[in-house]
Amino acid sequence: MIKLWKKERWLLVPCPDYDVAAMEAWLEQQAQKGLFLSAENGFFLGFACFEVGSPKHVRYRLDAVPKEKVFADFPENKASAIELAQEMGWEFVTERGVFLVYRCMDDTLPELNTDPAVQAMSLKRIQSTLSNRIFLTFWYFFLYPVLSFALRFPAVLLSVLTAGTLRICVLLFLTIVELTGAVRDWRRLRKLRNHLQAGGRIEHTPENPGWTKRSVAEKIAHPILTALWIALLISFVVKTGNPSRSTPADLSASPIPAASSFLTLPQTDAGERDELTLLSRSDLLAQGNIYTLEERAGSFRYDAEYYDMRTPWLAKWLADDFARYDARGIFSSRTYRITSLDLPALDADTAYCYFLHDTRRGHYWGHRVIVQKSCKVVSADIWWTYDSDFPAETIARALLAAISE
Repeated sequence: MIKLWKKERWLLVPCPDYDVAAMEAWLEQQAQKGLFLSAENGFFLGFACFEVGSPKHVRYRLDAVPKEKVFADFPENKASAIELAQEMGWEFVTERGVFLVYRCMDDTLPELNTDPAVQAMSLKRIQSTLSNRIFLTFWYFFLYPVLSFALRFPAVLLSVLTAGTLRICVLLFLTIVELTGAVRDWRRLRKLRNHLQAGGRIEHTPENPGWTKRSVAEKIAHPILTALWIALLISFVVKTGNPSRSTPADLSASPIPAASSFLTLPQTDAGERDELTLLSRSDLLAQGNIYTLEERAGSFRYDAEYYDMRTPWLAKWLADDFARYDARGIFSSRTYRITSLDLPALDADTAYCYFLHDTRRGHYWGHRVIVQKSCKVVSADIWWTYDSDFPAETIARALLAAISE
């Protein structure tokens, strides 16, 4: 028997559940330091409890007793396995997952009669868990937030700019890191299972310090990455309503013309003009700041967004995405009817003008004018409720002049 003192130490387990050889080597190394796995507390939440004693050479072995249906009564099979091991001179310590942990201090004792086929069956359950981890990692870390956001913003580039390119890149990075770890563990486990199914046995080799350090780093990094992902997901929910990441800017820096500079509104609204508001934010795909100008005057509403993209094809893509968003929004086809308005020939690469009508409620839902030239794009939402015709050409030319300077 091992003489133990009434002291305990908790250590992070550096090995995954399926790595039997690494776990055995690690436990034996701790015994040489005077730390012996606790039979009472065992393993908990990725940590192992050790009791302090005099350093000794101890052999640890993990034996698999699967909970498969072919075994009618798992508790009886486990008790039988423990009894058989004790008859061979091995002391049962605790359980870890599908494994029973034994130890002995006699180097002459024969190895446990571990059947490779039985071990392979037990590892199959762990492999199924890892397969689920791969799917759930991809779903929750990437696919779910992207799809849920894409349903609100069914235009890819516009979605990325609204969410923030940096946040999308961080989300993709977290997904790749988590998937890489899960796939690597799954491949290692499959290789070990194939080895056991072929009649091979687990080699009891000394602990690999490099592998241990890497495993500890992965175990520490995983909760950190998960917390970062949760914070990122919350930011998607809270901050995607634009102009969330925007900050007030000086109106003198606005590249967007105010509607009052090129439109003459009816006197009733012109006399009730609210203050202009200019917001700015940055993005990796834009050369400079992205500006949003908001102007109110009675019932008149004017919201314009300005983008200076890094390449002309990105600007063209964005201009098309604004129109695509109105046409393909999750509720657009059912609730809005889009009517295009003709524009004269303009010195622009792309120009759209149309208004939306709420077919469900039967009322007007605003005009949109989109102009793109070279790397610059301006999209303006205008609420026009006057009897006079909508000045599409005037607005389009004013926006074009602003991005042509």
